[in-house]
Amino acid sequence: MISEKKILKTFQHLIKQSDADDLIIVGSGDDAAVLDTKGRNIVHSLDISKINTHFPSNFLPEDIAYRSVAVALSDLAAMGAYPSFMTIGLTCDSKDLKWYEDFTTGIDNSIKDFKVELVGGDVTFGEISVCVNVFGFLFKEPLKRSGAIPGEKIYVTGTLGMGRQGLEDFKKNINSEFSKKFKKPEPQFVKSKHISNLASSCIDISDGLIKDLSSICSMSNVGASINFEDIPILKDIDDLTYGDDFELCFTISEENALCLDKSEYFCIGEIIEGEKISLFKDNNLIEIEKDGWDSFK
Repeated sequence: MISEKKILKTFQHLIKQSDADDLIIVGSGDDAAVLDTKGRNIVHSLDISKINTHFPSNFLPEDIAYRSVAVALSDLAAMGAYPSFMTIGLTCDSKDLKWYEDFTTGIDNSIKDFKVELVGGDVTFGEISVCVNVFGFLFKEPLKRSGAIPGEKIYVTGTLGMGRQGLEDFKKNINSEFSKKFKKPEPQFVKSKHISNLASSCIDISDGLIKDLSSICSMSNVGASINFEDIPILKDIDDLTYGDDFELCFTISEENALCLDKSEYFCIGEIIEGEKISLFKDNNLIEIEKDGWDSFK
């Protein structure tokens, strides 16, 4: 008969696999972990992924695990940080121990790919959801949402609409590069490191470009003017509001922008005075009917 104890044992092989072992004073197995940060500022974020909201009901357990970790880690990349530790809270209604073993396979793959250490967690019975706490350290200075200044340029790190297409392909049982990326998003740590001393503000594009850029504008008390033709998209204007791309959107001075490889970073507009985002297509202002993803809608 399955039990919480048996399920937790399936996670034990994941403990202490990374180079972060010298920072772990007390690891998984006790009531809490104790970490030695060596006097450095620690960056923390939490993300919850829920069945039928953040991933389809027929997602495999290993894909649920990997995706849940990856999207949580993307927030560290947006802050100009790299990962070190994580804890995972799993709610699941499966009574098949193999489900949990497959789930740990996805966790194991994420540990290896992102060089992050699992230091604890918990499991309980209920509708499937995954709560991932991630902890990391700054590359240089924190990339906040509140540093944008009028006159600065707005950049994104890659093509938007990949997540949207990936989910569509997955639902049609199409094994494409897009469906693979939907199952295994890629936090932009390499580009985060590069811009960490260049950008003035940053956010990851998880809820759609328009909504996420509006967060930068709101916290910086500025507006934005963006050009549709300059935005790298896969299909159409809905790619700007769907989300699930996990690219970075950041602002940067013209001088610092000279340090960017324009084949990897794409200028889409400019920060302006005011508080609104204006989207232009063929030099005409177009109305934005939807801003982005909202799990409550």
